[in-house]
Amino acid sequence: MNWKMKEIVLTVILSVACGVIYLGWSTLWIPVSALVGPVGAGFMFGIWVIASPIVAYIIRKPGAAFIAEVAAAAVELLTGSHFGLTALLVGVFQGIGSEIAFALFRYKHYNLFTLMLSGALAAIVGMVYNILANGFGFYTTGVFLTTLGIHIISGIILGGWLAKVVVDALAKTGVLESYELMKEKRNKDDIHGNISGM
Repeated sequence: MNWKMKEIVLTVILSVACGVIYLGWSTLWIPVSALVGPVGAGFMFGIWVIASPIVAYIIRKPGAAFIAEVAAAAVELLTGSHFGLTALLVGVFQGIGSEIAFALFRYKHYNLFTLMLSGALAAIVGMVYNILANGFGFYTTGVFLTTLGIHIISGIILGGWLAKVVVDALAKTGVLESYELMKEKRNKDDIHGNISGM
């Protein structure tokens, strides 16, 4: 599928915005992690993958989720994340995980379940990066499973569910009228209207 210029522009704008949010979230992670420990701070994970479902939900094209996450991670890196290059590298893995969720349904379903699955798979594939970067001996079995579980739950809620809330709120303002999200909503409304009128 070819991307329209307006879709590219919106993806860039949203990715930059999410990247800045990621940077702020990374800064907040430091004191939170000091208070509750790195494992406990895992509840913050979902925000770091929200770019993927937000952009994919609006644009609805193959590659949208991956591109958005990598771009947002790049912005986080370039704006001074204390995670350094890791911010970008883990973003690549998270983007792959998120993209898989939409690919599983052949890019035809963009409902709440798919968005939440996107957050969950971003957490799982992101953890693959952590294992590759830190080695298998970095985690005990209990710490690994606890961290993974917290990341998955956070990815589902702060990644997938929150992304839908944000985009639906934006849609109500009318700024997304010319994008695939609204075209599909209008088609559904037309179908429901025709059925009701029969």
